[in-house]
Amino acid sequence: MAIFCNTEIMNAIKGIKLPKEKSEILDYIDKNSDISEASKIALNKLDDKIYNSTDEMCENIKIVCDLEVRNALAEMDLPADKNEILDYVRFRNFSEFVVQSLENLPDGYTFNDISDICSEL
Repeated sequence: MAIFCNTEIMNAIKGIKLPKEKSEILDYIDKNSDISEASKIALNKLDDKIYNSTDEMCENIKIVCDLEVRNALAEMDLPADKNEILDYVRFRNFSEFVVQSLENLPDGYTFNDISDICSEL
C-alpha cells in the first residue's frame, strides 16, 4: 500500500471497485464516505484518467504536499533539520502518515520553510 494516502482517504476508497474514472471515484466518495474537506481537496487534484488500483490513485495524490503534513508543520519554528522535524511531529502525536512521510526527508539538510520540506517529499 502506498503511504501517500492518509488513513481517511484509504478508508474512504476501501471497497471501491476499480477501474474507475476520477469523476466516478469522486461520486463514490460523496455517496459512501464522510471525509474532511482537506481529503476532498486532495482527491479533487487527481488527474482526469482511469485508475486501476488504489496505489495508482495514491501515487497521483502525492504530487501535491499533503495538507495533513502542511497542517502538522504550520506552527513549527523553521529552519530545522530532518531530526528536529521528526521530533516535533512525534512529540505532538501527529498521525503515522505524517511521520512516515517526513521520514523520507533527506539527511544533512536544513529546511527553511514548509515549501522546502514539501519539495523533498
